[in-house]
Amino acid sequence: MLAMGSALRRTFTLLAIVLVFGESYQHEIEDDNLQGLAGSSDAELLQQSNDFAIHLYKQVSAQAGGGNVVISPFSIAASLSLVAMGAGGLTAEEMFGGLRYGKADRKEQVADWYGRLMRQLANDSSIAVANTLYVKEGYNVKRSFHDVATGSFQSEVHELNFAQNEAAAKTINNWVEKQTSNKIKDLIAPDMLDEFTRMVLVNAVHFKGTWKYQFNVTNTRPMPFWISDAKSQDIPMMYIKGRFGYKIIRDKGFSALQLSYSGSDTSMMVLLPNERNGLAALEEILPSLNLIELRKQLWRSEVEVYLPKFKIEFSLELEDVLKTLGMGRMFSNAAEFPDLLESNEPLKISKAIHKAFIEVNEEGTEAAAATAFSAKFRTAKAPSVIQFKADHPFIYALLSQDKGVYFLGKVTNPA
Repeated sequence: MLAMGSALRRTFTLLAIVLVFGESYQHEIEDDNLQGLAGSSDAELLQQSNDFAIHLYKQVSAQAGGGNVVISPFSIAASLSLVAMGAGGLTAEEMFGGLRYGKADRKEQVADWYGRLMRQLANDSSIAVANTLYVKEGYNVKRSFHDVATGSFQSEVHELNFAQNEAAAKTINNWVEKQTSNKIKDLIAPDMLDEFTRMVLVNAVHFKGTWKYQFNVTNTRPMPFWISDAKSQDIPMMYIKGRFGYKIIRDKGFSALQLSYSGSDTSMMVLLPNERNGLAALEEILPSLNLIELRKQLWRSEVEVYLPKFKIEFSLELEDVLKTLGMGRMFSNAAEFPDLLESNEPLKISKAIHKAFIEVNEEGTEAAAATAFSAKFRTAKAPSVIQFKADHPFIYALLSQDKGVYFLGKVTNPA
């Protein structure tokens, strides 16, 4: 479902991973001591994070078909990375490979990097990341994993009686609603929990920001959005003229625009195919793009921007997507998670659920509503002004230069 949009952007996303009994395991991993590492590997980890985001998006987009999409690669990667800290053997190798980190012997590097990211995020008022680990009553988390979870990933740890599945689901869902200002409800169904559940990990990411250069609500007009090469429908289209980061990549068939948020290093990048039906071709070449590097290549230019209002709610079970990305063992009875709990019990992942919400609305724009209307919404323009008209399906990314891709999705039908 899509609607609404302009100056204030709110995004929410949740990932829940539920661990239950599997078959026995034989491998143990060494304690991670989380000693600080040199920051020289941060750029490499950021690139690997970008690669994971793109490949994840491609799989989710294919699964969603022609529908709208919003996911948080940051949320999914952070949650999986934390779980991977407790994995061993082939399970750990698959998870680190699927997350694009390489070998599982990089656990300390990855954990240390997330520690730095979480400390940096704590100083950004526009975005909040929260992790909570629920453990079955009477069970203890291994000290090494507890230290990583509470230290690097800044996760809370709570006990919960999963056998009382109605009450346990309510506790988890109440936490979710609190973290997302009641935007995401009923993340966990009671039938996902039972006496065999040992651990539930929940991650929430909340972004809220106002455009640095706000759209004037009085400039919004109904305009056609081309759902296909031959079919369109009228939708509310926002308009602004100003200096924005912009680049047209002719050889790859798209143009890129950056819209910044006030008081934050986070920005939204819009990737617009040159052709109305060019989304599929753009998705094909997406893995060859480094969104962080592309952001650096944009030039501030005078641009007339037409952007539809949109609101997307999206949910999916991640098992098939993660299996396609090479992380199937963790869902099987062969899964190895020797460093999660003190008890000598085999574990596997039974559910991986992702829910995300993004809204672009007009809060905060009323005060600027009277500015320069007659000059801004015109059909004729000076030859030197670039026009960026997102009137057909496009990809968008919410990202930070040094922290990676927070949200990634596509708009195929804003009606």
